[in-house]
Amino acid sequence: MARVLLISPKYNGYIVAPHLGLGYLASSLLKRGHAVRVIDGLREEVTYNPKEYDWVGLTSMTTYFPEMVSEVERAKSFGLPTVIGGPHTIANPVQALIQSGADVACIGEGEIVLHELVEGKDPSQIEGIVYWKDGKPVRTSPQPTFYPDIDDFGQPAWDLIDPRSYPKAPHGMIARRFPLAPIITSRGCPYSCTYCSAPITAGKKMRWRSVGAVVDEMEMLRHKYGVREIQIEDDNFTIKRARVFEFCEALLRKNLDVIWSLPNGVRIDRLDPEMLALMKRSGCYLMSLGIESATQRILDLVKKHLNVELVRKVVGLVSDAGIESCGFFMIGFPTETREEIQKTVDFALSLRLSRANFTKVTPLPGTELYELWKQEYSQGEEVDWSTFNFYTFNPKMANVSSEELSTIQRRANRKFYLKPSTIFCLITRIRWDQ
Repeated sequence: MARVLLISPKYNGYIVAPHLGLGYLASSLLKRGHAVRVIDGLREEVTYNPKEYDWVGLTSMTTYFPEMVSEVERAKSFGLPTVIGGPHTIANPVQALIQSGADVACIGEGEIVLHELVEGKDPSQIEGIVYWKDGKPVRTSPQPTFYPDIDDFGQPAWDLIDPRSYPKAPHGMIARRFPLAPIITSRGCPYSCTYCSAPITAGKKMRWRSVGAVVDEMEMLRHKYGVREIQIEDDNFTIKRARVFEFCEALLRKNLDVIWSLPNGVRIDRLDPEMLALMKRSGCYLMSLGIESATQRILDLVKKHLNVELVRKVVGLVSDAGIESCGFFMIGFPTETREEIQKTVDFALSLRLSRANFTKVTPLPGTELYELWKQEYSQGEEVDWSTFNFYTFNPKMANVSSEELSTIQRRANRKFYLKPSTIFCLITRIRWDQ
């Protein structure tokens, strides 16, 4: 039996919710008879007695990679072997291993890799990692490894990421009911948007949990942990229409008194009135919509495969169904002009949205956009990961200055959230104990 400590570092984040990634890793280890502790830096201080553990596993997204590196350094100062994973590592595992100084990096999902590693299997025989050999990083797989049947993973180890132990700061910042829990019902993304890392970090092939398993998990969360709201964090929940109907009907049969939302975003072109009506009836009250730009040239440039003419119609359909919506918009795409950026802002202000996010285009590692930025815009500079986020990083790809882009972003947020309709919606929805 190995004693494994799983850590998500403390960082400056506004989303504080049970860490599903660590929950799934913990579940896979516990099934193999290992002892596991989860420390989530957004829930608690990262403190531990190194004598109590044999391995330390750490995870991060790109936006808090430096904080993870600090925790790797601390664990190694205690003499503990370290393995890193998460979206940033999957997207660029060799660089992540070198920059962090960890012992092993996971190239893909860690549910299988991790237990093989802590059980002492020869690293050269473990598919899906990068490890050190003779002072150099060695990959055992050319591409990330993704498990085909995710139902085999079961549920996260919810006892270690108890929803009741987290503060009230969920994805999207505002929720209606607590306790709240995130879940995933699928993994993967078949699209090729140049700015998005989902196909890289979760694979291009869609992999589905059975609807029965998903609804059973929601029932367990309701009865065992008192969960009253579910956030479905899929990248493509509505891509398979028949499955959405199956899910909603199964949820209605359970009569759980649980509401749910889709804060991670859904495709505009995968919604219709019949689907929206059933989603609403089964408890869905909010969804985020990936709109990105109001200019067809930009949408085509980034391979979004979305007709901008469809957006206003679908936003209206969502509103007519009685479901709140949050629009995702990005400004600062390559070659984007001042006029095109302003067109996106004006378009957002004209839509029947409850909320909106205006973020700067950020070239995430592993994406086509990142490679373009490195080749044509970075001027050879190394990325300072501490400044790498959707609000402060300036990739300097648009035809406006970084300063002007920041000004437009601030004005867009101010104009949207000072609209009387937006103020009324937020005042009537916000939980003042959050």
